Amino acid sequence: MTVEFKPGVRYRMPAVFGPAPGPRQKADGTLWTPEEAGTMNATWMTVKYRTRREQLERILPPGFRLRGEPEVHASLAFFSDLYWLAGRGYGIVMIEIPTTYRGRTETIDGAFCPVLWEGTPDAIMTGREELGFPKLFADIPALEVDHAGGTAGGSASWFDFRFFEIALHGLVEVHEEPKLPGPSGAALFYKYMPRTGSFGSGGCDVAYATTSQPRPGAAGDTSPIKFGGANFRKWKAAGGSVNWHRATFEQLPTTFHVVNGVADIDIVEYLGAELVEFSAPGLAVSANVIRPVEPAL
Repeated sequence: MTVEFKPGVRYRMPAVFGPAPGPRQKADGTLWTPEEAGTMNATWMTVKYRTRREQLERILPPGFRLRGEPEVHASLAFFSDLYWLAGRGYGIVMIEIPTTYRGRTETIDGAFCPVLWEGTPDAIMTGREELGFPKLFADIPALEVDHAGGTAGGSASWFDFRFFEIALHGLVEVHEEPKLPGPSGAALFYKYMPRTGSFGSGGCDVAYATTSQPRPGAAGDTSPIKFGGANFRKWKAAGGSVNWHRATFEQLPTTFHVVNGVADIDIVEYLGAELVEFSAPGLAVSANVIRPVEPAL
C-alpha cells in the first residue's frame, strides 16, 4: 500500500513520512493549542528611509505598484521561546515597501516584502513552502539592546560575510497601541515555485501573491502577528541607520545578487526608527492567516 495523503493537512518534502510539523500544525496534522504554544518573546527594530521610485519599481512583481512615497522599512528582529521549535528561537532581517496589489477581484493596500532572511532552516522551509514568504538563510545573533544607554543594534551574515548592519540611538519609550513597525496595511508577498524541467524549461508551478488581508467580507485585522493579550513596549529613536554591504560571488555564491539588489537601493533620507518588545501567546507568530490572492492575469 502506498502513502495516503490526508486532505486538509500540510505536507512538505519529503512528504512520504507524513504530515509536516511546524508553527501551524503538529506532527499528527492537528493544530497546536494555546496551552501547548505558551508564551513567546520578541524584540523588533526598524529603520525607515526614502529612496528612488524607479529603484523600487524594478523589484515589484506583476500586479504590484508603489503606494505613496518610495520608502523602505528595514527590520531586524529576534524571536525566542517558540513552542514549535521546542523553546528555541531565531532572528530575522526583512525589508518592506508600501504597495498596492491589484488581483482579479481584489485590490489590497499593504506592505510588500521582497526578501527576508532567517536564522534557522526550520523557519525558512516552513515559511517558503506554506506561506510563500521569500526567505533566505543568515546567521543572525541576538539583538544588542542597551535601554540605559538608549541604543540598539545588530547584524546578519552568511559564510562569515556580514551583509547587513542596523543601529538605533536616542531611544525614548512611548506608549501606543500594540503594532509592529513598518508600513500600514496587510502583509504582501510573492510566492514563486519553479516547475521541474530540463535546463529551466519548466517555467513555474506557482506564481501568485499571498497576503494577511482577510478575505472580502471576513472579519479580522491585516496583521500576520496577532497581539491579543500581548505585553507590549515601544521606543522611538532619535536616529537610526542601516548598512547593506555588497557581496561578490565568492562571498555569497547563491545570494549575492539579492544582497546587491537591496544594497543598490539608495538611502536618500532617513525617515525614522523605532524598537518594540513584546511577549504574546505563542500562536501569535504562526502567521496562520496567510492566503493566496487570485492574480489578475
